[in-house]
Amino acid sequence: MSKSQAKEPKYDLTKISARVDRVKVSGLLRTHNDYVMRAADGLFKAANFQELMVEAMSARSYLHELGIFKDVSVHIDISRGADATPGQGYEVTLSGKEYSRVMGSAGTEIGQNEGSLRTELTIPNLFGRGESISLQGTYSSTRANDLQLKFWKPFFHTRFRENRPEISLSIFRQTDRFDISSFQTTNLGYVADFSVHTMLGVDLTHSLQYENSIRELNLLNNKSAPFGIREHCGPKLASLLRYSVVYDNRDGTVFPTRGILLKSTNEYCGLGGNVAYASSTVHGEVNVPLIPGIVAQFCGRVGIMKETKNTTQLPISNLFYCGGPLTLRGFKYGGAGPVMEGTPIGAQTFWCTGAHLWAPLPFAGVFKSFANNFRLHFFYNFGNSNNFSTENMRSAFGMGLALKLAERARIELNYCIPVKRQNTDKISNGFQFGIGYEFI
Repeated sequence: MSKSQAKEPKYDLTKISARVDRVKVSGLLRTHNDYVMRAADGLFKAANFQELMVEAMSARSYLHELGIFKDVSVHIDISRGADATPGQGYEVTLSGKEYSRVMGSAGTEIGQNEGSLRTELTIPNLFGRGESISLQGTYSSTRANDLQLKFWKPFFHTRFRENRPEISLSIFRQTDRFDISSFQTTNLGYVADFSVHTMLGVDLTHSLQYENSIRELNLLNNKSAPFGIREHCGPKLASLLRYSVVYDNRDGTVFPTRGILLKSTNEYCGLGGNVAYASSTVHGEVNVPLIPGIVAQFCGRVGIMKETKNTTQLPISNLFYCGGPLTLRGFKYGGAGPVMEGTPIGAQTFWCTGAHLWAPLPFAGVFKSFANNFRLHFFYNFGNSNNFSTENMRSAFGMGLALKLAERARIELNYCIPVKRQNTDKISNGFQFGIGYEFI
């Protein structure tokens, strides 16, 4: 036994009996007591000191999840007083500092192949039980601009804590540019959302939304836009239900080494107004470690939009645009789909898959943690629009470098070589830059 080991005796905390007599949550200013009561549930079940410490950290995490404190500290002391348990009684104090009444933030936000400036003003814990309201605006010089007023109410303090239920209501105005098709859309409306987790065998995240909005399409270039796009111009009323479900057991979101991601989004529009369609999109990802540092990744996405009995015209802004650094590399955005008079118009169906090989940088051990933000990338993508067969499919392969952005998104710089293409496709042969949070 070394001297350092001799100087540091180890104690088995499970053999130290412990009982929590009292739990106190301090720092509550605007928050009602019943909103934090469940933080103590696990503490009162602790039978030894190790369980006490674990449950204390769990209670601290729970208070953070409630969205009322910006910092929480834990203090464990011997229980005193007439009601104290002799020899093994403890008092736990959870000290929190509530968020200020008004918070503001400004920064950048990563979208799908775009970056934007985001500003937000939030009033947290509005009525004392986690209710919050925020005003958020984002500006992008390339595609989308948003303005959103959102109210949300979590129910983490109820007996459904593990399911993390939450409701929200948003009023929004969104402008989205489709430069490749020479039009832009402006949507003004509201969205009511209910989200919940279920753990019946697998952990799933569900979201059910109702959206009602006025959608207006305007041309960006009156001279070059074909008639097939012009006939979509003008305001229309859309009323729809949207359901999405996500299964994700990956060990990371940007550079995972193992795990599966499955995501499905389904919409039915036509509950009112003059826009009607049904659409479904499924995205999948499988990560398999090969040897230390080398990961094989397989991705795929399928999208279908169908007419309903109330459909008079499918909205062009909801069609699928295949191609670009986030879907089918080696092609420009929307460049691997149907065209009208030389202008891409989107497809009713599409599928796209990708096989990837991720590897660390050479001599990554020298640069240590800095090199962990980079990966070498080898890929082969293939897919098609308005056709689920492999006949006349598009494909490309290449290699490049990827950079992780704070576990939320990544940047890719790839050298792409298109292999199969159609005469009307718009290819990107050579270097292609992409930024986003969901790639194929």
